[in-house]
Amino acid sequence: MIQSLFSQSYELTAGECDPEGRMPISLLAERLIEVATEHADGLGIGYGALKTINIGWVLSRMSIEMQQYPGINDEYTIASWIEGYNRHFSERNFAIYGSGDRILGYARTVWVAMDYKLRTMADLSSFDSSLFPIADVPCPIAKTPHIVSPGCDAATDEYTFRYRDLDVNRHVNTVRYLDLILNHWSLEFFDRMMPSRLDVLFHNECHFGERVALRVSPDADGTNNCEIIRSDGKKAVSCRICWKNV
Repeated sequence: MIQSLFSQSYELTAGECDPEGRMPISLLAERLIEVATEHADGLGIGYGALKTINIGWVLSRMSIEMQQYPGINDEYTIASWIEGYNRHFSERNFAIYGSGDRILGYARTVWVAMDYKLRTMADLSSFDSSLFPIADVPCPIAKTPHIVSPGCDAATDEYTFRYRDLDVNRHVNTVRYLDLILNHWSLEFFDRMMPSRLDVLFHNECHFGERVALRVSPDADGTNNCEIIRSDGKKAVSCRICWKNV
């Protein structure tokens, strides 16, 4: 039976918490990817089915907007559904619930179908449309906006990607990019601030041993624009983080 709305429940363990006892937004991003993957597998358009024809889903953009994060030992549920798709892209949304079905936040993602052999976008037009059941479920947060590059006054950190930064596709894992960005700020900063919205655009992949520069704009009204630049000068990731007081 095709499920247009899919959900998975979790409990936040102590080992998964950040130093403030909350769920890190990078872990939430990882859970969103897990839920999307499980739903796609159930629909017959997941990793196992597509790899036989050299196609795979690549996360292109992500926006997360949270009112509150789960805390230590809290149970939470992530629901996911497909909002739309075309021959190259699929739009997938999420709702994050706490106990008593209390809404904690929402997320939007855009996934690109990639031809792994040609390293270009794949064509999904031959797929049965029933494999992409559209759910009529509202997602009240805005779509991922254009993200402005930090200016000449940006702070810069450098990093070289290592073994544990890579995933099964042998390029840098999505969550590692987010952790690299979040590590820019101090422990004291996170003791008083938390990300209320995260927007990320993924442009070009990075690989083992690649040295990158993280550029972060000065705070402007509780918002930072960030980018990760590869050693060849190409942009790997653009990110905007909005902060609020804890």
